[in-house]
Amino acid sequence: MNIVNNKIALITGASKNLGRAIAIDLAKQGAKVAIHYHSSEKEAKETLKEVKKYSQGIIVEGDITNKREVSSIVRTIGTKLGNTDILINLVGNFIYEPITTTNFAKFRDVIESNLYSTFLCCKEALPSMKKKKWGRIINFGSVGAESLTIREKTTPYYIAKTGVIMLTKVLAYEYAKYGITINSISPGILETSITKPPTPSGKFAQFGDITNAINFLLKEESSYINGANIEVAGGWRPGFST
Repeated sequence: MNIVNNKIALITGASKNLGRAIAIDLAKQGAKVAIHYHSSEKEAKETLKEVKKYSQGIIVEGDITNKREVSSIVRTIGTKLGNTDILINLVGNFIYEPITTTNFAKFRDVIESNLYSTFLCCKEALPSMKKKKWGRIINFGSVGAESLTIREKTTPYYIAKTGVIMLTKVLAYEYAKYGITINSISPGILETSITKPPTPSGKFAQFGDITNAINFLLKEESSYINGANIEVAGGWRPGFST
């Protein structure tokens, strides 16, 4: 059964790449899609054009590390499409450099864009889900973050992603009684990843690999999967040499 049809879906960072693929995939299933962007307006408009081939869609802009702007985004979606049923928290900046040369501004940006944004978007979307007694939230972690991975050149990123997974599990526990599931997906190395270490299979993850996992978690048949972290990585582990 397609439970996505006519549901209202907010995808953060949906202007291009994986976010665009998720937005289009949900639109094809009949979801009404809110495409969030912060600085990539041109790309967001291109994503909207594709979404509208299949379903309704709008663009919402804002800094989702800012509580007021997140509140405004969620209110706009409520007015134009309806209250959010599905939230995909994809936004999260990445840096690749030793912690000894990482300045505070970069450190704060990675923590806030990954962890603060996830917290704020969840907090804004959850009240209406609670009222309807139905909702799906999918956050994005990173392979290895659940096991407290320590990486020399991605330290802030893994601190943030470990926090995202912890937050996911706690919120899942708190909101399970309202018919809401909150899970995380941790992709491996994508074709669009900034760094591309070798993988065991010799292949990188495709966008379709991620949307397949999302669709699995959105199914009503998957409603007892709650607080889980699904790694879509083809067996790749950070720190392993291939």
